[in-house]
Amino acid sequence: MEGLLRSLRAARDSDARRYLRIFLGDRGIGSVRRDQAGRLHAWPSLFEISDIRIQLRPADEPALSAAFAQVARALADDGAIRGWRGETYAIRASEGTPVLFHLERAAVRFFGLTSAAAHLNGFTIGNEFPAIWIARRSATKAIDPGMLDNLVAGGVTSGEDAWRTLLRECGEEAGIDAALAREARPAGTLHLRRDTPDGLNSEVIHVYDLALPAQFAPRNTDGEVGEFLAMDARALLERIARGELTVAAGLASADFALRHGMIQDEGGAIRAAIEACRAPTAT
Repeated sequence: MEGLLRSLRAARDSDARRYLRIFLGDRGIGSVRRDQAGRLHAWPSLFEISDIRIQLRPADEPALSAAFAQVARALADDGAIRGWRGETYAIRASEGTPVLFHLERAAVRFFGLTSAAAHLNGFTIGNEFPAIWIARRSATKAIDPGMLDNLVAGGVTSGEDAWRTLLRECGEEAGIDAALAREARPAGTLHLRRDTPDGLNSEVIHVYDLALPAQFAPRNTDGEVGEFLAMDARALLERIARGELTVAAGLASADFALRHGMIQDEGGAIRAAIEACRAPTAT
């Protein structure tokens, strides 16, 4: 129980004192570690930096996107940002609000900006309880290489929403055809906010559940998965407790197990840890 709780609570393990908040107008949109904030003095036309906050100079979306692209590339060249992906995330003040700018996804944690992802709990029904499919991330992934993940998990890139991301990733990561992928059912949203070596990881996870045919065998096509494992709830929860799953996948998987009555939670501590990460679904 303690190991499981520790893994779940890691999803909200951040210390605000380590960061300077980034504001656009009067809206806080991100956070930069204090020991990294000095790097941003090189761009006074974009950042106004004080001891208590970082204020963005007001600009429209194209201008902010262009300015942040220049900063991100320079920071990557300087080694402050790693794992350059060559694709962007749409940055918003909150879920469902207009896009403020677009930013290379590898730079999002440096600035503590909130991104979005789609995660799929893929399962088959056998006997009384489901068997859950889990993917092992490729050893070459820039983030969490070799760790266990949900069957399908992917960041929502610019121009997509969570549903479109899910359908695309289902085919690329697990070989789930479009017709079957469309049977996935939304199961709410969860919000991670945690300290990482790269900066603040702030991410809204859109969770989906999908019942798979008994004969289903996942097949990766994009090289981002090392292997697939099918396991019962007990084995899955043990692996979450040992820290073998990514924080996001552990949270989404434990949420699935709790919703399906697969966890003994007499004192309600597990539910409380998951509910602390509950984010409202955007309308």
